[in-house]
Amino acid sequence: MKIMKTSKFYILCVAGWIISVTRAHSQDISNLHAQKPVDLTGSAQLRGIYYNASGISNRRSPFSYIFSGNLSLNIYGVSLPVSFTVGEEGNSYSQPFNQFGISPHYKWITVHAGYRNINFSPYTLAGYTMLGAGVELNPGKFRFGFMYGRLNRATTLDTTTQSLIPISFTRKAVAVKIGYGTQKNFIDFSMLKGKDDASSVRVDKTVLDSLNVLPAANTVVAVSTRLTLWRNIFLEGDAAASVYTQDINSPLSLDSVNDPMVKKIKSVATVNGTSEFTTAISGAIGYKSKLYTIKFQYQRIDPNFQSMGAYFFNNDLENYVFAPSLRLFQSKLRFNGSIGIQHDNLQHQKEATSRKIIGTAMLSVDFTKSLGLDVSYTNFSNNQQPQTIRFADSIKIVQTTQNFSVSPRYTISNSNAMQSLVLSASTMQMNDFNNYFAQNAISRNVNYKQAYFNYTYGFIQTKLSVYVNLSYTQADAPGTTEDNKGCTLGFNKNFTKTPILLSASIGYFLGNQNGENNNTINASANFQYKFLKKQSLNALVFYTNNKPKNASTVIPSFSESRVELAYEYSF
Repeated sequence: MKIMKTSKFYILCVAGWIISVTRAHSQDISNLHAQKPVDLTGSAQLRGIYYNASGISNRRSPFSYIFSGNLSLNIYGVSLPVSFTVGEEGNSYSQPFNQFGISPHYKWITVHAGYRNINFSPYTLAGYTMLGAGVELNPGKFRFGFMYGRLNRATTLDTTTQSLIPISFTRKAVAVKIGYGTQKNFIDFSMLKGKDDASSVRVDKTVLDSLNVLPAANTVVAVSTRLTLWRNIFLEGDAAASVYTQDINSPLSLDSVNDPMVKKIKSVATVNGTSEFTTAISGAIGYKSKLYTIKFQYQRIDPNFQSMGAYFFNNDLENYVFAPSLRLFQSKLRFNGSIGIQHDNLQHQKEATSRKIIGTAMLSVDFTKSLGLDVSYTNFSNNQQPQTIRFADSIKIVQTTQNFSVSPRYTISNSNAMQSLVLSASTMQMNDFNNYFAQNAISRNVNYKQAYFNYTYGFIQTKLSVYVNLSYTQADAPGTTEDNKGCTLGFNKNFTKTPILLSASIGYFLGNQNGENNNTINASANFQYKFLKKQSLNALVFYTNNKPKNASTVIPSFSESRVELAYEYSF
């Protein structure tokens, strides 16, 4: 019975691999003659696993096997990958790229067909997966793009559960882009027009209404530009206007509205009483030289701004950002930073307005060829201002989160050996300044500290490296306190005369969680032998031993061991 199931599984794998299709990158057909017509690459591995546990229930079978593989068939540069796994714990078969799409290009002509992710602007067609066809033409500095296809496929009724959640209609769209310029200097105008097919879901209208599932329509127009003004001054920006109609079948018409703007919009978009007009804008102006860059950024996105050609937008926000960067002393000193303010509630529709201050700074210094230092700092402050009289103090957010890390590094190398020392320390603090919790002696502060030291010594001629790692973490949060200290020793060895790789490590860790102490030992070893260029044998050993100090602890005393033997063939 098991043999029959495995045979059926292999038949499904082969059949699925034959009919499976994948995403393909843009292919230059002018070089088609230089590519192999058909090429098959991949690998297959057979692993046997022994497992044993003491003190806890077994987490897997004592003996098991896994047969797995990855194959990739390339036909004139188009890749069709497939992977499979067969084992006692279950079989699987996957096509990592199970949608077909191809974008061949010849000189300044690119044709898109199948499932494609095209970007015309951040606010119109912005990488949304579309099943369709299109073309991009770039003769000289002229820029033209066109795509038409399906954005969503209608859901079908689950005959087993009679469930149809989430419900979606068939959604189709057309997108157009026209512009002039190069990759560094250009101006583009783009438009996306999408609409749901209300007849694509065969469900009673009362059911759709009860679930608030309505066929929608959307028209978005946008302009995008990247310009270098004068010598070092640059300007970049994106702006869009969106008309999103929540229900194309709504009886609330706007025929009696004589506003000239509404009439113009109705000539290019589906407009009724459920339509909403929103805008989005983002831009930056800056100065760039060899040593430094100064950049001012601005962004404003209206509440409920949507585009059917994009997956997600953070909306109802406005922010201002100042972002400088600096490179001095032949790039031995590098600095990048930003500081900005952000607020929401642009239309004053919420009970409170959140105001945030966001700052980041990263400094990297190379004092010598061997000695360097990396420092980073981030600050995030959030403060809500009530907009209504009835606003509970207990839900007001007044918080500041700070992250700071420093990492000195030192490296020495010569023809015989290489030494590397890295020390890193970081801290994260989240302080809650809400008066309600302070007055009631309730702490919601969070503190997290982490530090580690790593030293590696490598013998270049013998291809042997040894290392030691020391680590420490401490976390304090409401209701819990935890700290961990540990030390790990290990080595890696490549044998020069034989294709053998050997590595091993052992670590000892002391943990404390809310007064409960435990000691943990982790050990591992790996042996690899490559032969006949494409074949290899691997042996891996893992061991864990956990011993609580207190007999009454809820943390059990246990040990686990796992041994794996594997054979791999690559082609």
